[in-house]
Amino acid sequence: MPKIQGIQDFEGKGVSYCAICDAFFYKGKDVVVIGNGNYAIHEVETLKPITNSVTILTNGEEMIENRDITVEVLQKKIHAFRGNEKVEEIEFTDNTKMPVNGVFVAMGTASSCDLARKIGARIENNHIVVDKNMQTTVKGLYACGDCTGGLLQISKAVYEGAKAGLSVLTN
Repeated sequence: MPKIQGIQDFEGKGVSYCAICDAFFYKGKDVVVIGNGNYAIHEVETLKPITNSVTILTNGEEMIENRDITVEVLQKKIHAFRGNEKVEEIEFTDNTKMPVNGVFVAMGTASSCDLARKIGARIENNHIVVDKNMQTTVKGLYACGDCTGGLLQISKAVYEGAKAGLSVLTN
């Protein structure tokens, strides 16, 4: 979690950590994604068809993901989130401000796909390829949930996790 004044105050009140879960709350609204890598781009791709606009805020960092994106990227350092009942504005360290309806925090490091790729598992469309028992192309390596694609929800991850666990026991 970034150390930005007001971030915890507005969690669930305009600050979210999951675009697939919360994007529909921002239909036709202006949102930002905080991050500079693959996770941020993934959230942008989820939000673009639903929201009015999406801007990436790198919080002073360089973009490390080089995929072609068609959204504005600001590298300004964030000072604080402001608002009354919900987040309404972002204040930067240079004292400029940006009105906003929602903030999606998408900062992080290596994804499950990065690890699976290093181990030798097959990746397609940035998702780990699994068989019907959730086994990857590497014997003994199982994957489930968001990293395997499809409907990215907790219920899917729980189901696939249970399936993978049972497969491990029977193999």
